[in-house]
Amino acid sequence: MSDEGPCHSDADHQRRPTAAGEVDPTSPWTLLRGALKNFATGLWSSTAPDAASANAAPCRCGDEDMRNRQQHETDTGHLPAGGGMTGAQRRAEIRALADRLGLAPLTAPRTHQILLTAALAAGLTAVKVCAAWRAASGFAHGRYWPNLRASQPRAAVPGDAGVHTVAFVLDEDQHRPLAEYCCVMLGRLQEHYEARAQAR
Repeated sequence: MSDEGPCHSDADHQRRPTAAGEVDPTSPWTLLRGALKNFATGLWSSTAPDAASANAAPCRCGDEDMRNRQQHETDTGHLPAGGGMTGAQRRAEIRALADRLGLAPLTAPRTHQILLTAALAAGLTAVKVCAAWRAASGFAHGRYWPNLRASQPRAAVPGDAGVHTVAFVLDEDQHRPLAEYCCVMLGRLQEHYEARAQAR
């Protein structure tokens, strides 16, 4: 499968949303960033090379999830209502399961490695997927450089003392590949899910 997925035609590529006016450069990148990570994580865990890796992937994700939940509960002083288990207790359950399965000590999954693995499994060029991810992460974390590198200047408004304010909008030429990567990974993930469901 190539880097160009089936989601958009050439005509779509030339079309700009008009009902909403100009599209800001940040929101589409951050939304697709979340989608790409979810699809990539699903592919990463479903294409594990052996049983141990297949078992470790969801345990590692669950352990990190409950670690973050535990941190939030500690920060807020929150306790689950009705005698529910805390993040720390759930994390202990996951680690106990990993021990029973004979897995190596759980470590937090690294997003970059997940993306590399998933991109290869989806037939995509890994370095291009990671480049799009970096731009999206730059927007998500409020970095300055993506506005210059992955946005399109639309206007320069003069101000006092010779200062100009530049308005940026979504650069479709750079944004489109990220959307395509999401489509391709989602499609490949669905194929893996259906294959596993039929094998059971």
